[in-house]
Amino acid sequence: MLTLVVRPAAGGRAEGPVPFPLASLDPLTGADDVLAPGTSRVPDVPDALGDLPAWQVMNWRINADLTTELQNEEQVAVNPLDPDNLVAVWRDFRLGHRRVGVGYTFDGGITWHDSLLEEPSYPRHSDPGITTDADGNFYVVILSYTGNTSQPNGLFVLKSEDGGVTWGDAVPAIDQVPNVFEDKELIACDRTGGMFDGNLYVAWARFGSVTEIMNVTSADGGASFGSAVHVSDEDGVQWPCPVVGPDGTYYVAWVNYWPSEIRIDRSLSGGATFGTDTTVTDVYAASTTINGGILVFGFPAMDCDITGGSLNGRLYVAYMDRVWGDFDIFMRFSDDHGMSWSAPVRVNDDAIGNGCDQFHPWTCVSADGVVSVVFYDRRNDPSNFLMDVYLAQSFDGGLTFEPNVRVTTVSSDPTAGSSRAGLIGEYIGLAASSSSRVHPVWTDTREGHQDVYTSIVDTTFVGVPDGGALATLHLFPPSPNPSRGDALLHLLAPAARAVTVTVCDVSGRLVRELRVVSGTDGTCSVVWDGADGAGERVASGVYFVRAADGASTATAKLVHLR
Repeated sequence: MLTLVVRPAAGGRAEGPVPFPLASLDPLTGADDVLAPGTSRVPDVPDALGDLPAWQVMNWRINADLTTELQNEEQVAVNPLDPDNLVAVWRDFRLGHRRVGVGYTFDGGITWHDSLLEEPSYPRHSDPGITTDADGNFYVVILSYTGNTSQPNGLFVLKSEDGGVTWGDAVPAIDQVPNVFEDKELIACDRTGGMFDGNLYVAWARFGSVTEIMNVTSADGGASFGSAVHVSDEDGVQWPCPVVGPDGTYYVAWVNYWPSEIRIDRSLSGGATFGTDTTVTDVYAASTTINGGILVFGFPAMDCDITGGSLNGRLYVAYMDRVWGDFDIFMRFSDDHGMSWSAPVRVNDDAIGNGCDQFHPWTCVSADGVVSVVFYDRRNDPSNFLMDVYLAQSFDGGLTFEPNVRVTTVSSDPTAGSSRAGLIGEYIGLAASSSSRVHPVWTDTREGHQDVYTSIVDTTFVGVPDGGALATLHLFPPSPNPSRGDALLHLLAPAARAVTVTVCDVSGRLVRELRVVSGTDGTCSVVWDGADGAGERVASGVYFVRAADGASTATAKLVHLR
C-alpha cells in the first residue's frame, strides 16, 4: 500500500499536495477503442487493473480520428473563467498532409471533442500555438503555407468565443512577405487589466537570407494585426516563446545558435519597440538530434507568475542542457524583468549521468503560484530509447522541486508510425489552473502510431491537522475508479469514530454528504452511488472525496463516468 504523507511546514501548516513517483508502477497495456471522428472520448475502464492503481494516474487519447496518421506538437490552454474548459491544438496528418487539430472539453479533461481548424488561404497548416484572454476567449495561431518554403505562406489567428466549439475566420497576422518563410510561431495575451490589456502578441522566427525573431501585435481582440517588428538584435536565432508579465511587460525568449545561448528581450510599449537582448543561459546545443533520430532544441519554455502573490512577476525558463553526459531539464528564474537570472536547478530527479535523456520541456505557473514542468523522459529504459512523460512541481518559486511524477502509464517508441514530420515533433503542452489541476498533452505511440494523449495526475494526500500529529484517519483509493455506478469508499479510523464523507466537484461545490461510524477495528465503508443530494445522477467528471472525523481529514480523487 502506497502511503502519501504531507510534511508539516514552519508554523505547523501542512505543505502540499506532495506528488509521488510512479516510475516503479506497472503500466496499463490495454489499447484504446476507436471512436468516430468528432465524437467524445473518455478514459478506458479496464476489466482488470493489474498492479497499477488507476486512481493515481490515467491516460487517454484526445484525437478521435480512425487513421494511423501522425498527431504531434501539442499545446493546451485553460479558460481563466472556467477551469473545466480546456482547448488543445496539435499538428495533425489525418488527411495525409499537415493540418491543425483542435479538441475541447467542458468537464476538466475527461471527455473531448475534436476536429480540424480551417484556414483557406493555403492548403497546409502547422506549428499551432494557443492562448486565452481575460474574458475566456481562446486564440490559436497557425502556420499556413502552400507547399514549400519558397512559396506563399503566412501566420493566421483564429478566435473562439464558445470554449473551442466553433471558430471564427482566420485573420492574417503576417502574410505573403516575399523571400521569407514564417515559422515557429507562438501566441500570448495580456490579461493584466493594464493599459495593454487584451493585446495579442504573435512571436515567430523568420527564415530568409538570415533568421530573425519577429513580433506582431493585435490591439482589437485579434480582428487585425499591426506591422511586424524585429525583436532579436542578431540573426542566427530560432524558437521564440512569448509571455506577458503582471505589469504588462511583454517578454520574448529564444535560442541563439552562435554562441549556443538562450536570450530574452522585452517590450514596455505593448510590442511596438523592444530593448537590448539579454542572455539567460548558455546551452549545450541550440538544436541537435538524440537517439531515435529525434530533433531537439535548447529552447526556453517560459512562463511568468501573474498571481499577485509574493513572487508576482517572477519569470521562469525551463530548458534542456547537457552537463553530465546526457540531457537533463533545468530551470532558472528572474526577479528583475529578465536582466539577471538565478543559478540553474535540475528539474528531473533520476540519477545524475545515467545516460538517459530528458527533452521537450514545457512549463506553466498556476493561479496558486505553483510552477509545473512536464517533459519527455527516458529514465525507465537503460538503452535511452523508449520515452515517458514526467511532471515536476515547485512550491517554493523554482528553488526546489518535489519528486517527479510519472504521467504516462505506457512507455512510447518515438519511431512508431513516424514516416515523416520530424518523428515526434518539437514540443508538447501544459496548462494548470492550480497545483492539483495540471493538464499535460503529449505525443503518444502506445497504439503503434502517433496520437495526442492527456492525463489526470492524482495529487491525493493524507492530511495533517494544524500543529498535530500524523493523521489517524485513512481513506483508501475509491473502487472502482473510474466508476460508472456505485463507488466503494473504504476508511480506517479510530474505533467507534463518526466520520463525515463529502463528495465535491472540481470547483469545490458540495455534491453529496454521507455519514458512517467506524467499527471496533476502526474500519468502515460507505458507497457513493453517483448521485447528488437530490438523487439526481451527476455528470461525468473528476470528483474529490473528503473524509473528516473531527481530528483529521483525508482526501481522494474519483473519476465518475455516466
